[in-house]
Amino acid sequence: AYDIVNSLVGSEMCIRDSHYQLLRGEFPNASFTNDVSPFIEKIRLYKTPEEIKKLQGAGAEADFAFKIGFDAIRTGVTERSIAGQIDYQLKIQKGVMHESFETIVQAGKNAANPHLGPTMNTVQPNELVLFDLGTMHDGYASDSSRTVAYGEPTAKQREIYEVDREAQQAAIEAAKPGITAEELDSVARDIITKAGYGEYFIHRLGHGIGKNVHEYPSIVQGNDLVLEEGMCFSIEPGIYIPGFAGVRIEDCGVVTKDGFETFTHTDKDLKVLPLKD
Repeated sequence: AYDIVNSLVGSEMCIRDSHYQLLRGEFPNASFTNDVSPFIEKIRLYKTPEEIKKLQGAGAEADFAFKIGFDAIRTGVTERSIAGQIDYQLKIQKGVMHESFETIVQAGKNAANPHLGPTMNTVQPNELVLFDLGTMHDGYASDSSRTVAYGEPTAKQREIYEVDREAQQAAIEAAKPGITAEELDSVARDIITKAGYGEYFIHRLGHGIGKNVHEYPSIVQGNDLVLEEGMCFSIEPGIYIPGFAGVRIEDCGVVTKDGFETFTHTDKDLKVLPLKD
């Protein structure tokens, strides 16, 4: 059943009549419902070793994209220009023809809005620059975020970065079979709240990843789902201070029998990039 549904269900999770008839032929004694979304979500919770390899491949492409993006930063370059260079280099150097979503680059105050795409805003010295990007690799998505400093960061910029990094690392270390999605969200959220930035962490800790960039489960307050081996999702705490800066650090990964293995490996110590004209 897993192989049939996995091959028939697309990104919109709908089954055509021809697919329905095929399923009826495979399972003549089964009953069917109009809404198969809960069934599909449950199946898609667990990734096979073959799927995990594809997710790891997508993660490696995201790591490459970060290198391109970091190198493209210079004074006066627009967010859109940096995003465009990332997409172009992915195509010509890695053969990546599709991103899993629009490549996001946000400099300075723009990064305080996590829903804002790249604009004609230009990078200026001593700003934080946030990257959020991903690729499609053999039908499977990556999604990862890093934030870097262009020029020497202020004490406040360093502080919010280190709080977010601590929260993300603590959540990665806590992610293992037996913890609930809500408890995992709380691990990161409590650290950010204790540091005085709780009101600036304005979204869930994470989301599932697979054939779609957003899948089940949702790592969020109120979700008592117990995490199990083979589940794949993001861990992405963020701190967004309007008019000042935004920081997000994100890795997708898989729950193993012992913990959580990420698909991306770009260093998460605060990278301070030299000023370039």
